Amino acid sequence: MIEALVELGLVFGASKTVTTSVLDTFDGELHRSGLRLEFIESDSRELVLSGDGVVPAHLAVDAVPLVPDDLPPGPFRSRLNAHTGIRALMPQIRERAERRVGTWRDASGKVVVVVELHQGARVVGHPDIDATTTLEVHEVAGYARPTRRVCETLQRVGATEAGADRLTRSAHEAGVDLAGYTATATVPLDADMAAVDGFRAVLGNLATVIDANWQGAIDQTDTVFLHQLRIALRRTRTILKVAGPVLPTAILEPAREQFAWLASATGTPRDLDVYLLEWDHYTGPLGADIASSLAPVRDALERDCAAAHRRLEATLRSERATNWMREWRTWLDEPLRDDVLPRRAEKPLASIVARRIGRAHDRLVDKGRAIDAGSPAEQVHDLRKDTKRLRYLLDCFGSLLPDKPRKRFVKRLKELQENLGEFQDAEVHIDLLAHIAASADAATAGPDTIAAGEALTERLAQQRRSARAEFAQRFADFDSPATRRALDALLDGLRT
Repeated sequence: MIEALVELGLVFGASKTVTTSVLDTFDGELHRSGLRLEFIESDSRELVLSGDGVVPAHLAVDAVPLVPDDLPPGPFRSRLNAHTGIRALMPQIRERAERRVGTWRDASGKVVVVVELHQGARVVGHPDIDATTTLEVHEVAGYARPTRRVCETLQRVGATEAGADRLTRSAHEAGVDLAGYTATATVPLDADMAAVDGFRAVLGNLATVIDANWQGAIDQTDTVFLHQLRIALRRTRTILKVAGPVLPTAILEPAREQFAWLASATGTPRDLDVYLLEWDHYTGPLGADIASSLAPVRDALERDCAAAHRRLEATLRSERATNWMREWRTWLDEPLRDDVLPRRAEKPLASIVARRIGRAHDRLVDKGRAIDAGSPAEQVHDLRKDTKRLRYLLDCFGSLLPDKPRKRFVKRLKELQENLGEFQDAEVHIDLLAHIAASADAATAGPDTIAAGEALTERLAQQRRSARAEFAQRFADFDSPATRRALDALLDGLRT
């Protein structure tokens, strides 16, 4: 095969051992954008960013970057940042092979075709997968004809065209999905299935999401792990809250207690993560001098965040947590005894879900109508919790709901959620800033830092006042005939 290419005019270099790693975020941000980031190790190390219809970009590096900002400033980092932002880049698969590169040059010496021969390719960590030999033909822009001649020659000597590139095939052989892990609350459900089976299917899916993000939250490789873990725990608590008529008391009561404990452990570290993620957004408009003077405050936030994550790690590694999750998964997987089920456990799932969604909406509206300009912040915060619970029910039982009415209703709910979220974030971050200001470290801060802290507090207070002033209109838009029509269409579709 190589001989035929040499006769055609290609010149091959010496063989080199090459290790190629595909890097992406945990949930495959690059893959979804049609891109691939490879870290290639041989005599040197480089990153290659490529994709369909994209001219590959190359960057020499010393090591695998954890995040794009670990790379030197320039077009490569900017291009990568546009798709991944601060997300951690994690190895999805590693392949080691002997590689020879062949080039074909025209009469002027310009390279018109590049061919890579990969021999003895093995997926690192998967010794059971047979080694493979692959030829990759890379067309040079503007030189399609030489590429066709190379492909025709390979076909003539018996080479077969693969259905996918070598790294995609290697990933498939190793059972690795290059699309990454996608956390979804929605699982396939049937309207007529027993309610207990539907609830257990939803809870089982959420347990899978919890498991998938558990170790990442401990390792802190990416703030998204804790974010996804916290959402999955909150969704689980919401389902358990409405599951009284469906699940046995013997499992329901301990589950509510244990998941409340786990969820509470995620609150402070996530709040501090968000504060640090939003830091530039908060401080940028204040000017460079004030932002610089706030450096001690940011340092204190980072220390508090690190301490909060250590406490979370201790919780997630504890026997109580690991034993509970093992017991919970066992209960979700084992057959149920009919004699321990509540009387409505066997009712059709759709009727139970329709009733719970309707009640959640009515409770939200009643509480929202009770809020006026003089209501305390806690009352607004409680309303935000109610919007989240309603949203979680819509997400978790989404496969039962008619698509268009669900989207119309969720859009209106989301607008209210965003307003309440802006108010709550400002409220929480003002309290955290006050806590830092009262600490011993802040007491020794200079007047510039104290003044800058007051400026930041005022900016957050402005955000809080703005969100609070906007609430009445946002709630009125939600508490409207249009929202009720969307809900009726949603529930009517669920009952049919």
